[in-house]
Amino acid sequence: MQLLEMKEQSGAGGAPTEKNCTLICASWDPTESSSEPLNVETPKDARQYMTVAVDLVIRGIQEPVRFQIETSVRVFGQNERNFWYFQRKSLVQQFFLNLKEVVSDLNDVYYEVLSMDSSGELDRNLLNLSLNLSNLIQSPSSTSIDTLTPKEEYHSDGDEPLLSGTGLVSKDCSEDVLESWADVLSRWKSTKQKPKQLAGLVKLGIPEALRGEVWQRLAGVEECTEMMENYRLLITRESSCENVIQRDIARTFPAHDFFKEAGGLGQDSLYRVSKAYAAYDSEVGYCQGLSFLAATLLLHMPEEQAFCVLVKLMYEYGLRDLYKDGFDNLYLRLYQLDMLMKEQLAPLWLHFTEHHIETHMFASQWFLTLFTARFPLYFVFHIIDVFLLQGFDTLFQVALALLMFCKKDLMQLDFEGILKYFRVSLPKKCRTEESAKRLIKLACSLKVKKLKKYEMDFTAYNESWVIINLDSVTRAQRENEAGEAEQLKASVARYEEERKLMLDEIAQLKEMLKREVGQAEAEKKNGLTIINDYKLIRQRLDAQLHAVKAELEDLKVKISKCDICSAYLKKNDNAEPLKSVPSEQIDEGERIRGAGAGAGTNEIGSRRGRNLTHQLRATELELTTAKTAWPPWLSKTLSSIKEVANKKDFPNFAGSQSNIPNASPTFISHINPARRESVPLKQDKAGANETRRESAPAIKDSQSCSSLKTHN
Repeated sequence: MQLLEMKEQSGAGGAPTEKNCTLICASWDPTESSSEPLNVETPKDARQYMTVAVDLVIRGIQEPVRFQIETSVRVFGQNERNFWYFQRKSLVQQFFLNLKEVVSDLNDVYYEVLSMDSSGELDRNLLNLSLNLSNLIQSPSSTSIDTLTPKEEYHSDGDEPLLSGTGLVSKDCSEDVLESWADVLSRWKSTKQKPKQLAGLVKLGIPEALRGEVWQRLAGVEECTEMMENYRLLITRESSCENVIQRDIARTFPAHDFFKEAGGLGQDSLYRVSKAYAAYDSEVGYCQGLSFLAATLLLHMPEEQAFCVLVKLMYEYGLRDLYKDGFDNLYLRLYQLDMLMKEQLAPLWLHFTEHHIETHMFASQWFLTLFTARFPLYFVFHIIDVFLLQGFDTLFQVALALLMFCKKDLMQLDFEGILKYFRVSLPKKCRTEESAKRLIKLACSLKVKKLKKYEMDFTAYNESWVIINLDSVTRAQRENEAGEAEQLKASVARYEEERKLMLDEIAQLKEMLKREVGQAEAEKKNGLTIINDYKLIRQRLDAQLHAVKAELEDLKVKISKCDICSAYLKKNDNAEPLKSVPSEQIDEGERIRGAGAGAGTNEIGSRRGRNLTHQLRATELELTTAKTAWPPWLSKTLSSIKEVANKKDFPNFAGSQSNIPNASPTFISHINPARRESVPLKQDKAGANETRRESAPAIKDSQSCSSLKTHN
């Protein structure tokens, strides 16, 4: 024995030490000499044991009490990989002390240990039962067996479904069963054929310690080195399903310790196996149901061997067909199950029909995952035992056994209740080893002989359905084509009508365009005519302006020859310029007329006065036309001339004024109103009638002069 140093002492949940449960932890060094046998491979024919002893000091007992637990151990070689255990197994053993009460000389009471009895190793699965097993264990101790079971291992009977991966599977097995399996395995290895006793042993359940090796042998991959090498290459390839696989890893067996830790050994192994199969089978790729099956295999063997068994299950056991061609084969299996229920469970089948419960609502997941997604692990492992032995028929047998097992409960439920029962209650009924064995025994006793007949019926039904579908599709296509033809005809008629309307609109637009173009051309011609007329008028006005300027110069010369006018002009040289021709120009003309009369008395003859007056009248008319061009001195001169003219009497004007009715006596009133169109032109030598050019309108009478004066 090697003394170990205690590292920790605490309560069951890591809390301080409790009254009924204490955890004591110690560590041992495998490099010490006493541990040398554990560092060497154990020979095949040899048996090796390990004993763990704990010395406890109990109050009331003077000497420490030693409790010993002994278990067999085996050290496997590096290349011997038949047994890989990923879960820790707790070894539980109960001890009973026979004590003797002793009274000391000082009247102190203490106890002596007379003997120690042990109940042997207890199966942890028995401790998970909801029954109180303490009454079944004969013991003088008052300690209950419930105190040996951690509280979290009890199962809940609430409405929450069981998580996948629930349940512990004991690796313990009786010596008789191990001997039977040892004999079967030895003959199996030597003869390479399945012994007759193998089927009976498998149906009873393969021991957990042997499941990895037996599963590989049942699948025929115990020496599949080529597939293992292929697996190492497949995990290096990239796959389009990597993101989906990574997402589903955490959902697979979340209740199992091996797969709980994100990035741990379990999740990494499951990711690689799923990715390798997706790369290996490109047609099926990855489906979520495969991850549960791969996780189940990884609990019993390494990655390479789990991949090999998975490939065998998919290809040779027919699971791959369930995922192909839009799940057509799955529909066939569900139809077969429905017919088996109708034959063997007629009342339940009628009840399901009345409540519109179809087999795919509860059995699809069973078939796709081999019952691994919902049920406890012990039941799942036992199903795979029989499935690897018998093949696909096992799924129908287990499904019928489950329906028979819960038939009474299902007959009392409605639609919602039935679905909830399949999801929550049914898996919980299979969590004990006893119920699982009873279900597997019932399943193996069921006969499913008419599967071929049901398959033929399903195929014929599908073919007839396909023909009906083809006929209906053809008829529907014809109806659709006829409808489309009618729609096309209506569309053509509508388009033709729209075309005619568009042609009419185009013709109308053409006519409108022609009219607009003609109107535009006419307006253009009118514009050109107006422009030409304007040019002629402008030329005529320019000629008139030059003529007026010439006559004005002549007038200046004549005025300069008059002494009185010259003196007056000199007197008013510094006058302000006029910006416009005011109406007072008429008064200026009158003053000029008065000045002319005064000058006539001073040596100017009457003939000269008449000529001057005539010239002044013509000049006034011209000035009225071009009044804005007058210089400042001219305005002053005209005003003086008007004043002089008003004082002189011109006898020749009387006859002319009498012809104008209501005319005021003025020096321009003799002008005929009809002669307002232009300034008079030069007279010819023969004394012919005067011809005048067209010009701006002349002032009509004295009233016009008065208006000009008022304006100024």
